[in-house]
Amino acid sequence: MVIKYKKLEYWSDQYWSQINRNIGFLKYSEQEKLRTASIGIFGIGGLGGPLVDQLVRAGCENIMICDNDKFDSSNLNRQICTNEDINRFKVDVIEDYMKKINSEIKIIKYYEVGQNNITSILKNLNVIVLALDDLIASILITRECKKRDIPVLESWAVPCLWSWWFTSESMDYERCYGLKTHNMTIAQILKDKKQKSHTNELFLPKIFQIPGIKELYDREPGFFNALMAGTLAARSFSPVVRLCASFLALDLIFAGILQIKKKILAPQILGYDYIRFKLIEFNMK
Repeated sequence: MVIKYKKLEYWSDQYWSQINRNIGFLKYSEQEKLRTASIGIFGIGGLGGPLVDQLVRAGCENIMICDNDKFDSSNLNRQICTNEDINRFKVDVIEDYMKKINSEIKIIKYYEVGQNNITSILKNLNVIVLALDDLIASILITRECKKRDIPVLESWAVPCLWSWWFTSESMDYERCYGLKTHNMTIAQILKDKKQKSHTNELFLPKIFQIPGIKELYDREPGFFNALMAGTLAARSFSPVVRLCASFLALDLIFAGILQIKKKILAPQILGYDYIRFKLIEFNMK
């Protein structure tokens, strides 16, 4: 059998040199879908940064990134940064880094998301990834994506491989997390301090419904309770975070862009506990 192995005419030599080893895993037509897909990543820290890195290396050339944070020394254990990047905006660092991988990529960056710019941010995007820890921003994003029928992929950097989708066919974001915000505008949520606090308190316990997670965060006794009480910052470990980012990248590519893999729709969790070698399947309550 003669194998066709040459770049498409509209691929540059640089692009072909970078991605030619993808072919086989991907069809030529699928690689082109990756190249032209418009992807939005909200939050480019522990999950979002490595996710962008993998997408660019896979050959995606149209990416929107949004994050209002700057790198600090606590990010060095898992995020795409060095000591030289401390106090720089994450979107600036990630943009510079990705263009060193592929100078032809088109990166659109935003330093914040709000009601004043969400329409322009979402314009022309095919798929969205939520990788941020701002619950109010996530409510705004998922509401607006639902209006526009833009699928939203989400996961969390916990010691379990899983992700789920919010689409027109899934449970919506606010109901999935048990939030009491359906009849409130974003302005009302922000103004109501009691509701804002209640919303954030509901959020973390939902994530820790995943079986076996609590024990993994409490190997040093007392740390889990401190985390849940809010007296301890979120725990992160580079191998865990990078595995989750890789899983997100695969789900985004094969379910979101190429659509050759079934989307797991919220509130269903279908994942894998790689510490105990167990499948995990349940609906979040």
